[in-house]
Amino acid sequence: MFAHRSFTSRTGGLVLAAGLLLAAPCASAQQVVLTNSRSLDFGRFVARTGGTITVSPSGARSSTGAVVLLNSPSAGAAVFSVRKSNSGATNKAVVITLPGSGATRLSSGANNMPLSAFVSSPTTILTVPNGGVTLSVGATMTVSANQPRGTYTGSIPVIVNFQ
Repeated sequence: MFAHRSFTSRTGGLVLAAGLLLAAPCASAQQVVLTNSRSLDFGRFVARTGGTITVSPSGARSSTGAVVLLNSPSAGAAVFSVRKSNSGATNKAVVITLPGSGATRLSSGANNMPLSAFVSSPTTILTVPNGGVTLSVGATMTVSANQPRGTYTGSIPVIVNFQ
C-alpha cells in the first residue's frame, strides 16, 4: 500500500554545496510507484556566521542569516513521479509522509547540518491519473557559523500511501 524512497545529500568545501541524490532508481509497492527524476540540491554557498538555506517545492532557493548563496544552476527541489502500478487501484487518495524537523542530518565525519521544514507539492494527491502525478519536495538546511569543509551526506525517506 505504500512506496518508500530514500535519497542522500552532500555538501563540501569552504564554499559549501549541498544536494540530495537518489539512493535507488525506483521504489514500488502493491499499488503505487514512486520514481525520483531530480535530486534535492541546496546548491553552493558560503557559511560565514551561519543561517539557513531553504529550497521550496517550486525550486526557489533562499537564505537567512549570513549564509551567502552562490550561483548554482543545479540547485532545486527533488522531483518524483507518483504512478499506479499495473494492479493499482483507482480513485484513491495518496498521503505523502516526509521526515520531521531535525530528524535528518547531512554529515561529514563528525560535522553535520540538520534538515527541517520538509514540504511537498502537492501535500496530498486526491487521485493518481493514468499518467501519474509529479511530486516536488523542498526543505530547509541549518548551516552553522563557519561550517567545516566536507562532503555532507544523508538519507531522507519519502513515503507515499494509498488511502
